Amino acid sequence: MTRVDESQKRLHYRSGASYPVWYRDFRDMTSQGDWVHSVSRDLSGGGASFEMPDSPPVSRKPGDLLELQVVVPPTPVFAIAEVVRVFQDERGSWCAGVKFASIDAPDRDRIVRTVLSEGVKGR
Repeated sequence: MTRVDESQKRLHYRSGASYPVWYRDFRDMTSQGDWVHSVSRDLSGGGASFEMPDSPPVSRKPGDLLELQVVVPPTPVFAIAEVVRVFQDERGSWCAGVKFASIDAPDRDRIVRTVLSEGVKGR
């Protein structure tokens, strides 16, 4: 039997490659505030994690919605994502782990193809 890597115990394979991310709050079915630029920590067809440079820990919490743009070459992918967790990394930066709540199937497929391609290159 194959041992399951705890970091990959999920529906979609995830890549640790960095991609540009822009996000802003999404409340009452409308976008709120200015776009904030960040970089992904990891990305999969199911979600992502990224630094939140504008966010002290109390300003966002699990269940909050964000509008996302993730630049997956050659163009951005747009999604609405739900915050699953907010955490502080080993350097003290605040980060969010999100799952895609709404994403077009072709965009999700492009993320999956890109992430799998990155995984193959990294071996």
